[in-house]
Amino acid sequence: MHKKRYYVHLNPTTMEDLTETEVNDPDIIQYAVDATPEEADKLRELLEKTQRHDLELTNLMTFRHFDERIEENDRYEYKDSFEHVLHAIYDLGTPETKEAVKSMHWFPDE
Repeated sequence: MHKKRYYVHLNPTTMEDLTETEVNDPDIIQYAVDATPEEADKLRELLEKTQRHDLELTNLMTFRHFDERIEENDRYEYKDSFEHVLHAIYDLGTPETKEAVKSMHWFPDE
């Protein structure tokens, strides 16, 4: 299947964005990836899952943040989701994207 160029935006308010158009704005964190439609759909799902978890209404509208065990679990789940996103971006990324992800030193096996 033919791959197409997409741009992933990792800004906190737009984590779910995966577009075919590069945004010319230095304040937007974006990475170029080459993906089939199926790979793009999987990446969108990962982005949406991570964004959903980060903005869960139950965490915003309750006193859950006072329970350190719940807070620690939430941080772990978000970190785990975000690592999956970074791995997907790396796997599908252009050479420049791969270098940018590597330079974050996010993965322990580097």
